[in-house]
Amino acid sequence: MKPQASFRPATPLAPMPLLFARYVAGQIDDPFWDQFMQVLDANETPPAERLALAAFLNDAFFDLGLDSVKMPQSEEMKALLAEVVTPPSTAH
Repeated sequence: MKPQASFRPATPLAPMPLLFARYVAGQIDDPFWDQFMQVLDANETPPAERLALAAFLNDAFFDLGLDSVKMPQSEEMKALLAEVVTPPSTAH
């Protein structure tokens, strides 16, 4: 049985350390963590998107519960990330 401690970020800018703390505490199992890392590595995800995904997962864990959150498959993740690409700046 997984621990039921509720982790919340010390600041809203700490989603990756919070996600890692969940993993170290045993709240996230190895297959989920491995899949999360594969998604980040395989898609060469920029830092802003990595933080957004980590924040989303932390919010989902808090809102839905640890056992209710499933990591999207790699192909699903590629499609999702393609939808949220930041457009180039038009400022001169």
